Amino acid sequence: MAQCKTVLIGAGSFVFGPSMLSQTLLEHRLESLHLALVDVDGEIAEWMAAVGRRMAREAGVTAQVSAHSARREALSGADFVICSAAQQMQRRFAKDVEIIDRVLPGHLVSEFGGIAGISYSLRQIAMIEAIAEDMRRLCPSAWLLNVANPLPRVCQAAHEMGVRTAGFCPVSLVGYGMLERIFTGRPLSYPFITAREKWQATMAGVNHLSWLVKLRDRASGADRMPALRQRLAEGASSGNPRAEALARQTGYLLMPGDDHTKDFLVPQGEASRASAWHGSPDERERRLRLLKDIGEGRQPWDELLAHPAWERPGDLIAALAYGRPTQLPSLNLVNTGQIPNLPQGVFVETPALCSADGLYPQTVPLPEPVQPFCASAARVTDAIVRAARERSLARLHEAIDQDPTILDKPAGQRAIEACLNAHADLLPAYR
Repeated sequence: MAQCKTVLIGAGSFVFGPSMLSQTLLEHRLESLHLALVDVDGEIAEWMAAVGRRMAREAGVTAQVSAHSARREALSGADFVICSAAQQMQRRFAKDVEIIDRVLPGHLVSEFGGIAGISYSLRQIAMIEAIAEDMRRLCPSAWLLNVANPLPRVCQAAHEMGVRTAGFCPVSLVGYGMLERIFTGRPLSYPFITAREKWQATMAGVNHLSWLVKLRDRASGADRMPALRQRLAEGASSGNPRAEALARQTGYLLMPGDDHTKDFLVPQGEASRASAWHGSPDERERRLRLLKDIGEGRQPWDELLAHPAWERPGDLIAALAYGRPTQLPSLNLVNTGQIPNLPQGVFVETPALCSADGLYPQTVPLPEPVQPFCASAARVTDAIVRAARERSLARLHEAIDQDPTILDKPAGQRAIEACLNAHADLLPAYR
């Protein structure tokens, strides 16, 4: 086939970057691929590209791997653009924490919920608007495959700028591990193969708030939802008390687990502080030294791939560009009716079939008892995107009013305005 060009923005990620090299070059063996790696740290991009060239060479895959410190030089003629970037994440998150501790002490701190989630969303949307503008000029037919959080907000902003966008977040797969513990009492780790071979789970909702709406035994086809409800009624637990209480109330289980879903629910005494990044600075430095050693041929690449990213945009590239169909258990796409009882225009998460002909999300109406939870999260997302696109303080105040994690609304308004001032160098002016 003709050369397929894929640009990875944020290639310096010490988990996601190597995982994308592995997916495209080792697993799918995408011949005639041009993989353009972009990172603001050009030296890291070069190290990652050296690893990619070695992988391609030793795997016998004909591929070009280039390194770039500026995205515009990489974007021209791209077929796919993968975004895993976040601007100065740790330093900016620390600023939000300081503001929250001062103005809203005890308030939830995470990358999705509350003031920190809104502030992070505004910075990420400003970044994706610039990327989308470059894509419209340099690769107008390309797909944006986004893994950057807060995922549905970033995806919706890019979509509204006219860029074809799909979002990848596999956190709902955690639900398979939850099911294993509920039914058998045994813990199970990613990629949850035993449970996925045993059960066919249909999950739908919005990102980080996806519900198990159907559960079938793969061998017999039997409906396992009644048995799940019975086990929960008898006190079986996966260690996610909020999800299990909601399942007993609604009849449906939240799949991502309590550590993610608390960002969308009224607080009930959960821990208020969460990290918005992965890996300590020391760990990152060690991994980058390893990256250089691998690129220069002094070490095998096995350790670099020991903890792969869960997100798998390489599967979609192989399906769309190389004609290798795949069924994804969860894909975030703009709602055009696949969840008919949520608003169109927001991004929703459902299973999807991907092939050379396109993307076909499964139609999954949300059960009536759980629809209000996802509708609330969708309204918050839409208000944040509207605020960011319109540069509107009034819209930001609407988002705060609608966010169930923000209990003191006036203090929330003061906090978000302080965040706008703290990050003014990365944001447009809000009025």
